[in-house]
Amino acid sequence: MEILTTQLPSGGYKYPFTTVNISPMNFLQITKYLENCPKDPLEKYLYDIRLLKQEDPRIEDCYVMDLDFLIFLKKLITVSDDLTYTISAKCPSCGKILKKKISLENDIHFKQIDSKIMEGAQIRLGDRSYDTIVPTVKDLEEVMGMYIRYRKITDIRLIKTISLIKNFKIAANQIEKDVLEATHSDITLLLALQELYFDRLEGVELSCSCNKEGRGSMTVSVDSLIVDFFRDILNNCPINESKILFK
Repeated sequence: MEILTTQLPSGGYKYPFTTVNISPMNFLQITKYLENCPKDPLEKYLYDIRLLKQEDPRIEDCYVMDLDFLIFLKKLITVSDDLTYTISAKCPSCGKILKKKISLENDIHFKQIDSKIMEGAQIRLGDRSYDTIVPTVKDLEEVMGMYIRYRKITDIRLIKTISLIKNFKIAANQIEKDVLEATHSDITLLLALQELYFDRLEGVELSCSCNKEGRGSMTVSVDSLIVDFFRDILNNCPINESKILFK
């Protein structure tokens, strides 16, 4: 499946290529994925990245803001042949299981990108100034490699945030300290950067019949939708009697 880079959350801003390729996994590939995919969240995320790069090496040069969508999209086209997907979540008010069928075309929306943020910025954390970059998958992998090796941080969202700082490898300890020990308005700054550069997909709204004053409504993040391949295939690709004819 060929994806136009203009259809990615970044809009393909200054990409030297116009398309990337992803395709659904077959039964053998899914079986190998379930057998070999690490349980550790960091290593699992890196495993998903490598899976995409094996299919299209250009993904290494995609922005991190596009990465989660590409991982999601590969899993979506694996469990669905028409780009629709049935999501389920528990109502936060009454506990009822809510279900909603969504489609990639009608229900998955990107927050509009401002080209100004794509050139980076200068920020101040504590008494130090830093330049930021719009990290690519390659940039993120380099930062992740350090944390997989030393296990100082295991939260992928924190690691993504650190990857925003230019020349991380040169002043890794100081940058890590300034990010992790941020206080007051510095926390607000880091949260704003996360929203600008990583939270580019709008959530999917679910509402329950018990909804009163918003207590029966919730937003499901797109990147958390597909967890279990086999379960999702069963839910989204049911078979009928024409598939199995017993003698």
